[in-house]
Amino acid sequence: MRLPAGIVVCTSILAVLLVTTGAQSPAPLAVSFSDVTASAGLRFVHQNGAAGDKWYPELFGGGVAVLDLDADGWPDLLFVNGRPWKAAGPGLHRLYRNNRDGTFRDVTTGSGFDAAAVYGLGASVADFDNDGRDDVFMTTADGGRLFHNRGAGRFEDVTTAAGIRVREFSVSAAWLDYDKDGRADLLAGTYVRWSPALEVRCGQSGVRGYCGPDAYKPTTPVLFRNLGGGRFADVTSAAGLHASADKAMGIAVLDANGDGWPDVFIGSDRVPARLYRNTGKSGFVDEGLAAGVALSEQGVARANMGVDAADYDRSGRPAILVGNFVTEMLGLYRTNDGRFFTDVAPRSDVGRASLLAVTWAVFFLDADLDGWLDLFAANGGTDESQGMDARARVAMAPLLLRNRGTGTFEDVSGRVGAAFARPVMGRGAAYLDYDGDGDLDLALTTLNGPATLLRNDVGVPRHWLRVRALGTRSTASALGTVVRVIAAGGTQAQTVRSGSSYASQSDLALTFGLGSDARAVTVEVDWPSGTRQRFPATAVDRSVVVTEGAGLQVRAPAFVRPAPGAAALLR
Repeated sequence: MRLPAGIVVCTSILAVLLVTTGAQSPAPLAVSFSDVTASAGLRFVHQNGAAGDKWYPELFGGGVAVLDLDADGWPDLLFVNGRPWKAAGPGLHRLYRNNRDGTFRDVTTGSGFDAAAVYGLGASVADFDNDGRDDVFMTTADGGRLFHNRGAGRFEDVTTAAGIRVREFSVSAAWLDYDKDGRADLLAGTYVRWSPALEVRCGQSGVRGYCGPDAYKPTTPVLFRNLGGGRFADVTSAAGLHASADKAMGIAVLDANGDGWPDVFIGSDRVPARLYRNTGKSGFVDEGLAAGVALSEQGVARANMGVDAADYDRSGRPAILVGNFVTEMLGLYRTNDGRFFTDVAPRSDVGRASLLAVTWAVFFLDADLDGWLDLFAANGGTDESQGMDARARVAMAPLLLRNRGTGTFEDVSGRVGAAFARPVMGRGAAYLDYDGDGDLDLALTTLNGPATLLRNDVGVPRHWLRVRALGTRSTASALGTVVRVIAAGGTQAQTVRSGSSYASQSDLALTFGLGSDARAVTVEVDWPSGTRQRFPATAVDRSVVVTEGAGLQVRAPAFVRPAPGAAALLR
């Protein structure tokens, strides 16, 4: 996260065309966010364990994971916590069950997470044994823990029994079916070689301070192949990942070249980012440098903290979104052919809005349900960032950049409610529709501070469709499944994916905004197994479940909170 020296802007005719064509918004802004943390019953406060020793993990915060712990179709929340370094006691993580009435209940006691006395950083969610229940891999300062969902709100630590061995400080992880055998594999993106015994003393004038990433040795991500029967094998070397020297902060799974195999983007702190192309033969090849995503335009490795990937411009190709350090801007890498990417942020509102931000979590979402994916960024500095630029701040408000539908974005952060504008030490973030009204809400975490739930209120009638895919031949979590919604306004495509954001996991269900179009849509589903399903005349403004090889079912929530003046939007 240390600032590189010098900024030299190189121009590209392609990038200039992409960011300057079309400046008109498709419709008036009609979204606002309200802080409903207290009324929703969330009481989580992150603890980083800081006691004056300035141990490096204290800067990184904890993430939040969206999961369906009881398979009732409603998103629940897991908040990952640190802990005091030298004190014994129970885990401080918190698990909240959705009450289906706009509130949550703390169900941590007896869940297994209360016994997880580890210094946690983040979490990633998938059903690794295909039993219909979401499981959790938690990243920790000493590696990670695998929790198997046993049902009835109980999670069992099966790390050792499963053969999971992650020994290095880890922040983010992702599940993917890299060999398309129908079982979810695990990629743990280890960060640096760190332990209390390896801590480096940094500071000035005799005052102890936190070191930057350059003070610590890089590590290698660890890939575990799911063997079935609750067992995993370390296939890092066999898959071609063993030679890398990464400091992984964020992991995004995407099909960069459209060949049907899941590729992986790893954002690394002050070392080149990686774009691992899946060979289709149980291995990966790093093409990050050739693809143009490894370094900045100045040829410098950036902070590469949170990451995401999605088709925001309906080009049929996923773009890559990367959060960076102060004066580095967000990275927004767009591609025409899946081989070479161009960062279109520096000459656009994306770059201008994020120039002074220290960005951790980032992701694409359709915040206003107009059919175009917007950009969200959770920001928050460090003591280091405050000293890098006189204009920088430690507490920072998040960013919301609205997709104009023309390949460009506008910064609407100051127009979506006072709760959104509050400066915080942001870290993790995830999206979910916690109240079943169709729009996407935000769960945010802060460093050594309280979590926040921001309810999304779309203030005009906007139509939508929420799709949850359940695999049978493919993984039960449907990882890598591509869902297309074809409507009068065009075709949208989203992919079911684990990981992304920063140390966090968003809802595995996909939300498609349809704007003012209330007509029935066609839903196409391409499964990793090769199965394709098509469902014409699908009614909108509802949640549906698509099961591989079977049919489409409507899942109507028991609770819907009408937005002001928007009753027509709902069922």
